[in-house]
Amino acid sequence: MTAGVTLLVVVAFVIPLGLLVRRQADERARLEAETTAQTLAAVVVRATAGADPGLDLSDLEGLIGPIPEGSAIVLPGGGQIGPGDADLGLIDEVRSSRTALSAYNPDGFGVAVPIATPGGTAIVYSSVPEEALDRGVARAWGLLGLLGAGLVAAALMISDRLGRSVVGPSQRIAVASEALGQGDLDVRVAEEGPEELQAIAQSFNRLGRRIRDLLDNEREQVADLSHRLRTPLSALRLHVEQLEGVERAVLLERVDRVVAAVDDLIDQARADPTDRRGAVDIIEVIDGRARFWKVLADEQGRTFHLDLPDGPVYVDVGESETSAAIDSLIGNVFAHTDSGIDFGIISRREGDWVEVEVADGGTGFPDGLDPLERGRSGAGSSGLGLDIARRFAEHAGGTLRVGSSHSGGARVVISVPVLETEKEGPSERGPLPSGS
Repeated sequence: MTAGVTLLVVVAFVIPLGLLVRRQADERARLEAETTAQTLAAVVVRATAGADPGLDLSDLEGLIGPIPEGSAIVLPGGGQIGPGDADLGLIDEVRSSRTALSAYNPDGFGVAVPIATPGGTAIVYSSVPEEALDRGVARAWGLLGLLGAGLVAAALMISDRLGRSVVGPSQRIAVASEALGQGDLDVRVAEEGPEELQAIAQSFNRLGRRIRDLLDNEREQVADLSHRLRTPLSALRLHVEQLEGVERAVLLERVDRVVAAVDDLIDQARADPTDRRGAVDIIEVIDGRARFWKVLADEQGRTFHLDLPDGPVYVDVGESETSAAIDSLIGNVFAHTDSGIDFGIISRREGDWVEVEVADGGTGFPDGLDPLERGRSGAGSSGLGLDIARRFAEHAGGTLRVGSSHSGGARVVISVPVLETEKEGPSERGPLPSGS
């Protein structure tokens, strides 16, 4: 676009200038012929003034000296002297009109000036060749062409520099925005380019710092809250330790799991959210959490169906986050369905993806509400359980879907990509207790 506009401007400038050069060369050559003719005529008049009417004009060159190249004197009798070859047609017109005339001819341009001599009217003729009319034009046009090309090249270089000063910072801001969207909270951009782009870069950097500060503050608040939970949990554990029988062991295990969950929450809150959490065998995690919830399912008279594929399947999320996601989905079943309602967990691998489905035989999600909207899952729930599962799926690069099971209950499906890893070997899970 810039090159085209520049080329049009240069053409509009160079062509008229080239024509002007051509016209000036032509005028210069014609002026040279006219000046020579007028000068030679004045010399002849002065040399023959007061001479005898019988003066032999054929020897006029002896009186005035050499006649210039391209000039001639046509005598009254019709003869001519001088090296030039007079245009006879123009001579005849001058004899008839008795005025000085000029005209272009096939050989160039000629001027004829009548003068009075003692022997009658003579005509001084001077001409320039055709090449004199274009003398210097080709060179001037060549220089104009080079000038035009230089202007176009300079314009392209300037526009390229100007474009880089705009496009470069814009691209860097776009790349940084993409990195920020991917979770790189430390990305910043140089404040360069035009003032508008500098202002955008400043705003982007302020946004990045603000997001980092907000997340740091939120993590500290969560960690502080988790620390506060440790005191009542420690007291609860002391009371449980005073119990006797089977219930003591079961309650101690559950209290220890809550303490471990609080510790994981503190670690996650203080961890850098951009850090990679490594690979975890999601099938092994599901199997472990299923065993934990199986005890409560048996107590409530629920039939628990578990269907898992063979072999380890690794995903790019930490074990604690994966466990929290599975617990949130199974916990929702216990929290929002009556005792005795069946449910199941089905995991299947399809190519480079693995799906985890949790479905129950309850009443399903309430109509008219989006269960994935935090705080709007219905049935008095805050919606945090599904939000935990959704964030787990997004962190792993996958998705979460909700719908209805075959029996009309709730159905939640997590789909995440499988992580390529060097870890191999079968999972060490065993069979579930009978009734699964």
